[in-house]
Amino acid sequence: MKNMINLIDKYISDYSVEYHEKQTLKDYCVSRIEPSISNSFNRGDIISIKLRTSVKKIKDSFLEKEKINDLLKVIYTEDKEFTNKRIISQLYSITPAIFQGKEEDFNGKTFNNYVLGDRENVDVLKSAILRNAKAKSKLDKSHDFIKKITIRNKYPIKITNLRQKNKFVYLGDKLEIEIKEDAISQRIAQNLIINGIGKMCTSGSGFLNYKLK
Repeated sequence: MKNMINLIDKYISDYSVEYHEKQTLKDYCVSRIEPSISNSFNRGDIISIKLRTSVKKIKDSFLEKEKINDLLKVIYTEDKEFTNKRIISQLYSITPAIFQGKEEDFNGKTFNNYVLGDRENVDVLKSAILRNAKAKSKLDKSHDFIKKITIRNKYPIKITNLRQKNKFVYLGDKLEIEIKEDAISQRIAQNLIINGIGKMCTSGSGFLNYKLK
């Protein structure tokens, strides 16, 4: 998995140097590897990964062929444009989403993920999602685009950040989010489909699929 992350970084090296050394929002997200693998590749394995972005420079760089790292070589790329004229009714997680709260969310106590405090407190999760969506959609103010949130997993899912030397473990959840039908809510939903939801979307977290009405 780490070699795949390294390959993506090499593909978009101009952005990786700029973005991954700074605490800033990214302009792309990546999916999990298909087929699902553990921690190693075998010689001759063929795997696939999806990258979504609204930035042409990232897309064009990723579509270049013959990019190689120590263990991986690209043999095929495909470009699909996201076009949708129907109402997005729901977003749902393909990979677990990670959110950080603010100190005041739990009476001044700092925490890494809302699930460490109270998994029943969906309002805390919702506020974290709205903050994240506001930033990724570049809105001047937060907009409540959510009808309903459902946590699909019974227990928090452990996620290791492969870019960090200490391999810090986060906790995430698979979500179903029902979307409102107004224009701003629909714009936010499209942005989250393209850019992912929550933290570490460039490492495979927060990758979404959607249902249309």
